[in-house]
Amino acid sequence: MTFGKLRKYNKEISLFLIIFCFSSCGQNDPKGSFKGEIKDWEYEVFEGPLLANEQLCEITVVLKQVPEGLVSTLFFQHPDMKEVVREGNWKIEDGYRSIFFSDGKQPSEYFLIKKGVRYAFQTKNGLSNDDGSPILLMRNEGKSRKKGYPFLISFLEEGKVEIETMGEGNLFEGDWKWHGSKITVTVKLELDGKVRKNVPSETYKYFLSWGSDGNYLHLEKMIITRPFKKDDGSMRQSWMSSLIFSDQPKLRPF
Repeated sequence: MTFGKLRKYNKEISLFLIIFCFSSCGQNDPKGSFKGEIKDWEYEVFEGPLLANEQLCEITVVLKQVPEGLVSTLFFQHPDMKEVVREGNWKIEDGYRSIFFSDGKQPSEYFLIKKGVRYAFQTKNGLSNDDGSPILLMRNEGKSRKKGYPFLISFLEEGKVEIETMGEGNLFEGDWKWHGSKITVTVKLELDGKVRKNVPSETYKYFLSWGSDGNYLHLEKMIITRPFKKDDGSMRQSWMSSLIFSDQPKLRPF
């Protein structure tokens, strides 16, 4: 066999192997319903120091998700004063969390902004240590708690899905498609799981992949976005938060 024929033969073998691989290892479209459990923070505890008037103080912020809503508690401990405790509420904003208090004290609003593994604790007028450095809090994993929520997803015809999650007892409709080797699912959930007039819906995007035996799905990540109004009155879709599941939930046929 000449060199030219051998090269042609090798190309034909390679093409055959590629075609065979795609035909035998193709993507398996999900069908039917899959059920599992996802874990989200029931309450988070953030702690950090504050240097004020050459005194080292301690700040603790607790954010809870309870049936009554999103509840916040702020603890401020000065070494020469009685501990200050404030109760309020919180909500997710455009890439950060706002914390509100209506107890007549100022400031009445704070912001918790993620900065790498830490969280900057700020106000509209600014908040810093004596040396001008930002106040950074860390989430105390030992004091924070997660809660499991049932997650049910049904893959319907024509790329449609229905999802029941977070114990809402309602079905939310959406779409699914392939994104490389991942299955992406996009649904719109109303704020706090309820339909509200003139309030834009949150969009939940889930990233799933098949398990090793092809009989269940891994839930790898979820991203939440919501439209926000710009200065000119138009709306833009913006990232709010994301959750990467270190212990990926398994969704099994249901």
